[in-house]
Parts: sequence; C-alpha cells; structure tokens
Amino acid sequence: MDLKNQIELELYFADHFDTILFPVLADIYLNQEDYRRARKVCNIGLGYHENDAAGRFVLAQIEKAEGNLKEAEKQLKHVIKYSPDNIRAAIMYCEIQTVLDRSPSRLLTSWKRVLTLDPLNQTAKEFIEKVESRSDEKKQKKKSPKSKSKKSLAKPNKNSSETSESLNVSVRLATFTLVNVLKNQALFYQALEVLDLLEQKGEDPDMIRLERDAVKELIKTSEKEKK
Repeated sequence: MDLKNQIELELYFADHFDTILFPVLADIYLNQEDYRRARKVCNIGLGYHENDAAGRFVLAQIEKAEGNLKEAEKQLKHVIKYSPDNIRAAIMYCEIQTVLDRSPSRLLTSWKRVLTLDPLNQTAKEFIEKVESRSDEKKQKKKSPKSKSKKSLAKPNKNSSETSESLNVSVRLATFTLVNVLKNQALFYQALEVLDLLEQKGEDPDMIRLERDAVKELIKTSEKEKK
C-alpha cells in the first residue's frame, strides 16, 4: 500500500477500522486542515489502540489548532508517557504549558526533558538557566535579613511575574485564539507579546490593532482595580 495515497488509505481504513495505520490518514486530513475528519479517524483508531502515541499526537495537534489548549496538553502528556523520545511532542507540551501559565516547577521539568532529548535546544537552555538563577537569588535573599525587611516594606508590584513575564512563545504558536485565551486568563502583557508576533507574521493589521487597543483597555481597568 502507498501510504502517501489518500484514496488507498481511505478505502483501507473503511474496511479496517482497527488498523494501526490510522494516524497516517489522520495526519493527511490534519495537513489539509480538515480537522473534523482528522478527529473522527483519531477517535475511531484510538478506540482500538488507546495508547497509540502517534494517534494521540495527531489529536493533540487538532486540539491545539482549534484552540483547545487544555485538551491538547492532556493528549501530549499521554504521548510523552508512551513515546518519551518524541521531541516534537515534548516541545509542544512546553509551549502549551507556558501559554496555560503552568507553575515554573512544572515548566522546568518539561524543559529539562526537552534538553535531555535535544542537548542543543537553545530555548530549553535559556529557560532552565533563567528559572535556576531566580531560585538561587531567592535563596540568597532568604539568607539576608536586610533583603527580608525590604521585602516586607515593599509595595506590591503591579507588573508582577504573573502579569508581565515574557512567554517566549514561538511564532508558529501565535494565533488570535491564543490572544483570547491569554485575555481570558488576565495575562494581558503576554497577549500583547503574541500580538507583536502576529504582526511579524503579517496577519490582519486591523484585527491586531483592535485587539491591541482592547488589551490595553483591560490593562487600564485592571490597574485601577488594584489601586
């Protein structure tokens, strides 16, 4: 069978729902952005092969494309469990966890997995160094009584790490759906960062302008509420 021949695969799949080749057909539909058919093939195939990592990875990509980031994260976790050497899944898992604002400790574990699989991955190196250096700084501050007293007197920072820390999201992951997800989570500065990436990609400038104005208004409202 020619695995690149869509018609052959469709005919074979119609007669063999239990085939382990279902991810190949699902991936063809995914690349055509036919997410409905891709999802249907995955759901049927995974009904027979629940732990098929390739099928789960295609499903994760469908969920991501449709903006279902929590479901994509769930599928990628499954992929990594049964295919721990899947570097694409490991990187996508980190990117989605970053967008979902998972804890630094969880992200550190995920990026260390990426670095184990790809020792030259620059993003993983930079993230790990950044988090570990912060951890060292916190330990130093705890040892210093002066820094502790200053901390107790300091006013809350409006632009805390929760609201202003850079996402370091790849251009490929930047979408208007992602902007809406970040807005819903009150991650307004990260939303502006994604809009900058969309501008670099040459997306609709009017839509970017409207979204940027909306996010800036949300920031103003948020800052007023904190006063």
